[in-house]
Amino acid sequence: MTSQASRASGNRHTSRILHRQWLTKDTFTLTLERPPAFHFQAGQRICLLTDGKNRDYSLIPGNSHDQLILLIRSVEEGVVSPHLSRCPLGTALDFTGPSGHFINRPSSRPAVLIATGTGIAPFAAMCRTGMQGFVLLHGVRQVDELYFRDLMEPAALSYVPCLTGTPSSRPSHGFPGRVTDYLRRHFPEGEYDFYLAGRREMIAEVMDIVDHRFPSSRVYSEIFF
Repeated sequence: MTSQASRASGNRHTSRILHRQWLTKDTFTLTLERPPAFHFQAGQRICLLTDGKNRDYSLIPGNSHDQLILLIRSVEEGVVSPHLSRCPLGTALDFTGPSGHFINRPSSRPAVLIATGTGIAPFAAMCRTGMQGFVLLHGVRQVDELYFRDLMEPAALSYVPCLTGTPSSRPSHGFPGRVTDYLRRHFPEGEYDFYLAGRREMIAEVMDIVDHRFPSSRVYSEIFF
């Protein structure tokens, strides 16, 4: 149940931390209470405000209607993540939003989702709200970084883990390389709707590949870092 302490003033909201779950040694999910009458579209983000600093995070619907989930990589020299990784449960957090236009735009073209690392978050939100039949390329180093795999793989037409770590870390049905390597060498020609979320360098490289191999396709992108 949402606490009465959660409140909204204009586009600014206050919530509190309900749960923290570590997925790897440096990545965790943070479950927040959902302020009353707070609505968002899957793929949108909020801006967390902490000690005069701020950071954007994509929103994932929680396991119940009164919860929100954030997927966070803790970076020791990060702006906000060190605080979020250590603060006690129940800590109040201010945020603004939702914002952004990185949402599912159904069309007659197949949807191809390409993510690196925690860039999977907006796609998890889309999947949790009913999106299915997509192709997903998720680029990480190790198998344990394939966040939300249990959610994404059953809904996907094709799920391709792209792993750049040591050979022992690669699943037998995964691709040993970057998402851009897979897209360049193995992806069939055609017209697609590409959704890109993750590192700036990956997005720039994919857009160059699309220009050359899939010129009639559309591209939507969200830079994470």
